[in-house]
Amino acid sequence: MAIWSAAVLALLAASSSAQTTNAPSNEHVWSSVAWVLHGERTPLWGPTVSPALTPLGAQQMFAQGSLLRDRYLREDPEEKDATFAPIEGIERNAIDNTQLSILTNADQHMVTSVQAFLQGLYPPILQAFSENSGGIEAARFANGSIVNYPLQGYQYPAFRTASVLDFESIWVGGHVGCTKYTESLLNFRADDVVATIYNNTKNFYQNLWVQVLHEVFPSSMANFANAYILYDYAQFRYTHNNSTRKNITADELAMMARFASTEQRNKNANLSVSGTSQGDMIRAVAGRTMAAKTLSFLRENIRLGGATNKINIAFTTLETFVAWFALSGLVTGEHMAEFKPLPEPGGMMVFELFSIGGRTDSYPELDNLWVRFLYRNGTDPGDQLTTYSLFNSTLGRLPFREFMSQVQSFDVSTIAEWCKLCDGVSLFCSDLKSRNSSPGLSSGRGAFIQPTVAGAIGAAVTLAVAGLLFFIAILLGVIRFHRTGSDTKACTGTLGGFKGAEKMSSDTDLAWARGGTRHERTGSWELRGKKGADVEGQEEGVSPSATGVTVRARDLTHPSKGMDDDAISIAGQEPVKPREF
Repeated sequence: MAIWSAAVLALLAASSSAQTTNAPSNEHVWSSVAWVLHGERTPLWGPTVSPALTPLGAQQMFAQGSLLRDRYLREDPEEKDATFAPIEGIERNAIDNTQLSILTNADQHMVTSVQAFLQGLYPPILQAFSENSGGIEAARFANGSIVNYPLQGYQYPAFRTASVLDFESIWVGGHVGCTKYTESLLNFRADDVVATIYNNTKNFYQNLWVQVLHEVFPSSMANFANAYILYDYAQFRYTHNNSTRKNITADELAMMARFASTEQRNKNANLSVSGTSQGDMIRAVAGRTMAAKTLSFLRENIRLGGATNKINIAFTTLETFVAWFALSGLVTGEHMAEFKPLPEPGGMMVFELFSIGGRTDSYPELDNLWVRFLYRNGTDPGDQLTTYSLFNSTLGRLPFREFMSQVQSFDVSTIAEWCKLCDGVSLFCSDLKSRNSSPGLSSGRGAFIQPTVAGAIGAAVTLAVAGLLFFIAILLGVIRFHRTGSDTKACTGTLGGFKGAEKMSSDTDLAWARGGTRHERTGSWELRGKKGADVEGQEEGVSPSATGVTVRARDLTHPSKGMDDDAISIAGQEPVKPREF
């Protein structure tokens, strides 16, 4: 039945702006940008400390990676069908990390999603060696034997994980750390439509709270304003817990899903809500940064003639998907029914840069480059990677120049722009504000500071600040230097003390005496206060003499080098009893 449905879709593709993935033989794909929703994870609110990828989620990621492998990296390029669109000049079996660009945030379930996905894209293969990594010559010994990578040829991809302290994080989560976005959500219930739904669903959510939600949520959270996190929890429990199926029906779960998608569209796809300035579409900021990064990936491939950025994969959250659907016109277009529901775990959006006709041994001219958008909502075998028209176009593709123009009309392409739009409080925003610099750290348009240069600048600034603080500490007397006398140096080794050769550098309170006797260093409280002059401003100490030791007064107002000499012998002396005041 699934095969018959796919065939019907293929027949209707010519008359519809939604088409199954069909790459004609005269098309040449140069770059692909995939935005992937994480696989199934444990709930955002639940018994686990933090969301974690489940075994089902890992299978979903592996399936999506395998699907892209079948499309771009199929071993037999002669085996053509509607889903095959090989990327020109890419390593098919061995990972060449110079050809890939992979980005995710630092959340646990996101990082593990990346790993599972890439296992499907580049599975373990024996005797697969990238030419840019030395090829088979790097694996062959002088005697002719070959050593494979562990785990039957496991592939080792390189990818970047960007925490919230990393400016790269805004491309995969533009809403995170965006103050103005968060402030706009405080007025969520002020919207008339939202207020109506909120009031009409009170009883529905309170009944669900009694049935299943009370296990985790307080009753005050059981309302439409939290529709997604409530659905997220209920869906997970319904999938994995049999008792939950007895307390909630499939119809109730479907209703929760519809309310959750409505809530998320209002929070992330309401283009009429403004933040810093009128018309800045602050609710869709996640889609605006995602659009900028997509364009950046493609432009980098063009700039270097297809040598890099052949496959670009960014792992993100549903906020990015929902915002892009609104910005691109998909949620209001001919196929809105496909884009109004929430993306399923493992959902994937793909942008392909391709040319039509021409030679494959040279990169095409800009005017012969096209972009198409593909979407697969979920990972079920029946879910197709389908082409959809963007920006209300009637074709399944756009000239690259037009695509670039459309994206640049709303994208957020620089860190400085994002910081200003969001009133960001991240460290990199604070640095930009303090330097009052021109827009830098770009995703692809405008000035760009390479990470190595930015790191060097950061290191120099750190050293300068540390040096300044050190100098101030010296002036304030917090740090003092003490020069040991030459006579001490003459009789004391670097590692002297009663341990002798066994002394470690940590035993700094031990030293050799002139006569070779091992003893503790002077200056302890027991050796002070022995009979002698008790003069104000003076302290009693021990000094060597021909007959043993004598007690002499120490003038604290004029420190004496000798009193701090580690070589003073106190052999045979008894500790002085502490004075009582």
